[in-house]
Amino acid sequence: MGSIRIKQVDAFTRKPFSGNPAAVVLDADHLSGRDMQHIANEMAVSETAFVLKPESEDNDLRLRWFTPSNEVDLCGHATIAAFHVMAEEKRFGLTLNEPQSFLVETRAGIITVDVEWKDMQPYIKMSLPIPSFFPFPDDYSLLCAAIGVSEIELSKKVKPQITESGYCFIPLASYDSLKTLEPNFMLMHKINERHDIKGFAVVTTDTGDRDIDWHMRFFAPSLGVNEDPVTGTANGPMAAYLWHNKMLDSSNKFFSFRGFQGYLLNRPGHVTVNMLIKDNKIDMLQIAGQAVTVLEGSIKTHLNIPEKM
Repeated sequence: MGSIRIKQVDAFTRKPFSGNPAAVVLDADHLSGRDMQHIANEMAVSETAFVLKPESEDNDLRLRWFTPSNEVDLCGHATIAAFHVMAEEKRFGLTLNEPQSFLVETRAGIITVDVEWKDMQPYIKMSLPIPSFFPFPDDYSLLCAAIGVSEIELSKKVKPQITESGYCFIPLASYDSLKTLEPNFMLMHKINERHDIKGFAVVTTDTGDRDIDWHMRFFAPSLGVNEDPVTGTANGPMAAYLWHNKMLDSSNKFFSFRGFQGYLLNRPGHVTVNMLIKDNKIDMLQIAGQAVTVLEGSIKTHLNIPEKM
């Protein structure tokens, strides 16, 4: 009988039972991809993170992430969760109040993760690839039907656009529309089959609060996640989306945003997004947040109990 230590962590929050839950396995080198997928399906959270030794000695570690049905190239909240657990267990030389930086291998390339400290708790910053944006390649009526809004509810300032990673950003004019939309997951599946769009980031800058830059909802049924509570890899590109569409002051060289998500799922959380501009281009894109461990235990992986006939 084998067992694997695992923790469940709520990310982009410091309050248990809020933010986005992720499972974390620290010592995953002996697991196959099939094993990882089985574990992620059993945990039934939006992503499970697996920490492995790096393939290159130039890097510090490797991360893989699985939804209940698929491996994904990159995940924000499960990275925050994984480094929270590493700091909690003092792995990789992590020490209270001592900042440290890591080079992390992923299927999306090498990313940088910085562990700092706030109020004696780890505060984790994660770099993201800088996205490009393209027009939505179909009729807006199909997109609106998929997310359950009318076309008049779309923002008049900026149009829906997609990224090369398969995210579709859909700006709405009001928070009321964001709250009351009625997603059609079958249509989202059809759009994914037609255009390889894996995730739908529905967002509004109509917040009514100077401390909140946008509210977001994120849907990815083709990845086994109908609605994600708090999505780092969508909130980060949202800053780039605003820059790409000339909605920010071009004289500024550094931006820091707060994106809020999860309130309508009773799992509120927020993502800090930092963006550096150099030579009128995005030079750095980073998400940051904290987390809290809510569960720890082990998964038994090699039980062989005969079924009764």
